Amino acid sequence: MSIIVKTYGGLGNQLFQYAFARAVSTRLKTDFFLDIDVSPIYKNLRVHKFSLKYFNTTINPAKGSNMFGFVWLKRHKKIFNFIYKYIRPRRIFSPFYYAEKTFTLDQRVFLQGTTTYFDGFWQTEKYFKDIESEIRKEITIIKPLSEYSQVISDEIKRTNAISLHVRRTDYVTHAESNTFHGICSPEYYRDAIAYIGNHVSLPNFFIFSDDYEWVVENFKFLQYPYTCIKNGPDKNYEDLTLMSQCKHNIIANSSFSWWGAWLNSKNDKIVIAPKRWFANSPKSNTDDLLPASWIKL
Repeated sequence: MSIIVKTYGGLGNQLFQYAFARAVSTRLKTDFFLDIDVSPIYKNLRVHKFSLKYFNTTINPAKGSNMFGFVWLKRHKKIFNFIYKYIRPRRIFSPFYYAEKTFTLDQRVFLQGTTTYFDGFWQTEKYFKDIESEIRKEITIIKPLSEYSQVISDEIKRTNAISLHVRRTDYVTHAESNTFHGICSPEYYRDAIAYIGNHVSLPNFFIFSDDYEWVVENFKFLQYPYTCIKNGPDKNYEDLTLMSQCKHNIIANSSFSWWGAWLNSKNDKIVIAPKRWFANSPKSNTDDLLPASWIKL
């Protein structure tokens, strides 16, 4: 008996799904598998590379034998929706499918049977708070930093380093992502920088983004020392590590920089996050998404 958790999205989403799988399997005392297949049911999502392999994570890819007929069902969305809606309550098919129903903690996930397929983002630390120390140990990269990142790491450790993340690319170019997520406004970053300036002496900013050229041109207003990091998406795991090494963090409405700030283990850290996480979902309850100690602007 085991649970299966679907993984999709970028590194931040994959980390939430992994931590969720670890937490639920620990509570249910069962094994877990990760369904890393990008099937047509998720074709509306931008395809990101599977990045958990760069960390000390336990990766057990789900195979067809783990999922019985579910592999076929999830590739035929209309048939699947009919079966899920009308037949699933009779518990004819196994494993049973559990879709995320809310952005807040859903305690019902811990009441499912030990053969369940979980599909969702699961974006709250409340799922895995009980095993926080284990999650922190596992989300450490397995290879040394590249020469470029090591130079940045050394500079971070010498200064009052502030990570600042700007998420663009698909939030700008992909119509659906732009409508749903939106991007953080210039006012948000100016207010966050001002807050840091009032609370941290001699701050040194390290700006992370998937659009290096844009931040180089648009953050010239910064009156503090700053460095624009140019690793890019292929080294996202190194950027995540560098963010976590900073003393304080300014994040975007992005699960990627959420993890960069969460993995920062300093007790006196200041984390600033956007109060509004989704552009077109003002009624979505995201109270559990941001830890209580983080400052929302």
